[in-house]
Amino acid sequence: MLPIPRLDVHRPGFDLLTLLCVGLIVVQAMLTVLGPGFAGGVYVEFGLTREGVLDGGLWQLVTHAFLHGGWMHVMVNVVLIYLVRGRIYHILGGGAFCRLFGGGILLGALFHLLFNPSRPIPADPISNPLVGASGGAMALLMALTGLSPDSRMWPIPVSGKNLGRGFMLSMILLYVLTPGVGIPVLSDIGAGLAALGMEGIFRIGHMCHFGGALMGVLYARRLLRRPVTLEELQRDRARREGAAA
Repeated sequence: MLPIPRLDVHRPGFDLLTLLCVGLIVVQAMLTVLGPGFAGGVYVEFGLTREGVLDGGLWQLVTHAFLHGGWMHVMVNVVLIYLVRGRIYHILGGGAFCRLFGGGILLGALFHLLFNPSRPIPADPISNPLVGASGGAMALLMALTGLSPDSRMWPIPVSGKNLGRGFMLSMILLYVLTPGVGIPVLSDIGAGLAALGMEGIFRIGHMCHFGGALMGVLYARRLLRRPVTLEELQRDRARREGAAA
């Protein structure tokens, strides 16, 4: 039996990561206590919708990340943010967390507004506002897989590089299968899956996840620019010596 690897978990304290995760839980608790009547108005005002943004509610590009659709939703994001950010902090520092998380939220929101169908399931009467910090969480995760491509992302026994590729491909696949996107044949397959009771997978903001993930990929690539080769160093040295002569 293989031993479970030791996890390097960030210690809770009076820091940005702990305050963010606690804040997300507190917001969900308040909405639960205040009831669906009050929460419904909060989701409409602060969740992300095209109509809200076009009417001037630009705050929705940020505030949607601090609302969640339920306890399972918020806890998955909190755990992912907490565990991944701890590693990002040790590699890049706290400033990188802010840039990655904030950039993932914004790019995820823009991708959702641009590409998500108004009704992913055409039979649904309305499309609910987008909520959740998943864009920021995916940015953190994909940056980590890019910075550590050969490490094993426990508990999934695959390399970081393959894990990242799998996430990106799955987001694209689920998006093109979404019935409301209207791609011939693919949307029909999605409609068939929805008829089998799997419509929930198409109500997820896949383009938001993809936009956040893309932010993480681009950030990691910017940090890991193409390394200088020995040949390039030799050519530079020859030029310097030639100029000195």
